[in-house]
Amino acid sequence: MCLLKMELRAAGLEGLVEDRQQLFASERCEAIKATSGGVEEPTAMLEKVKNDQTATDSAKCGSQEEVLYRDVLVGATESTKRAFEGVRSLALQLSQSTYYRILTRTTQPSHAISMLFVSFILLVLWPNIMGHSKTVASLEDAVGTPKPQPSVLVALAYFGSFAIHFGAQMWMTFVSGLALYFNLPRHTFGRVQEILFPKYFTLGSVFSVITLITFIKLQHTAHPELINATFRSWDPVLLLQLVSLTICAVLELIVCLYLAPPMLRLMHQKYHFEAIETVGQEVGRFSGTENPTLRRSTHYQNVHKRFRQIHMITAMANMVALLCTFVHLHFMASRVQLL
Repeated sequence: MCLLKMELRAAGLEGLVEDRQQLFASERCEAIKATSGGVEEPTAMLEKVKNDQTATDSAKCGSQEEVLYRDVLVGATESTKRAFEGVRSLALQLSQSTYYRILTRTTQPSHAISMLFVSFILLVLWPNIMGHSKTVASLEDAVGTPKPQPSVLVALAYFGSFAIHFGAQMWMTFVSGLALYFNLPRHTFGRVQEILFPKYFTLGSVFSVITLITFIKLQHTAHPELINATFRSWDPVLLLQLVSLTICAVLELIVCLYLAPPMLRLMHQKYHFEAIETVGQEVGRFSGTENPTLRRSTHYQNVHKRFRQIHMITAMANMVALLCTFVHLHFMASRVQLL
């Protein structure tokens, strides 16, 4: 290369070569500009490519998240379905066992549950039934002492059980029952109530007991002097709450154990007679006198009358239990303190 330059310099051609090289470089730059549309356009194109790539990546991420969401939803649904199927299979096995037939076709289990319920309530209330009396002065002295704070779990069980019970009562009495009665065929409505009635009254009796026990526990925590005191030393308002919660629990337990089973059996017999006469698809009330055959059937009329009696008693018990719940709701509202 050095030798070539020396020869060119000697020949006086070095400047000409440099001019040619500069011209070639400028022509090359002009060609690049003409092809790409200027110096700034490749940068804009690069930005556009980056934006397109970002949009493509975002779309891919969104589609992946949607697929993941669908996979999680499908998996959760399938898991829930398998869990319910497992519970249903266990319930089917239980329904075919001898113990289940004894529990559902005899009255002894109902008596045993009632005795356990009463014994449990008496066990909880026994210290206050057999406790010693306290004077009003001693109670006033005890009020001056700092009150211990109740347990969070006890308070949660108290408010949660009452809220669930009250919500179920309102829904079953004023929403579900009326909406289904005025919109479903009568036999379809009866089949739905056959499933809901036992669960509703079982839930009500259980949560009434929980509310009663936690209410007593909270009162003992707030007023330690009442733990071993007789009920004569209690505030009459507190005694009213004890009575209302106890009546509510007892009524719902009686309906669950002694009224709902015979009522459902009578409903099956009643529907059997009506299905033979192709009756039961009407919406609303049916007295049994609209069909001549059913009107002349003494057995059907007896079953219908007995069913209506038990159903009326059940409805009255439910309304009394709801009234007791309203009494306790008023008590809770009167004790609310807004911070």
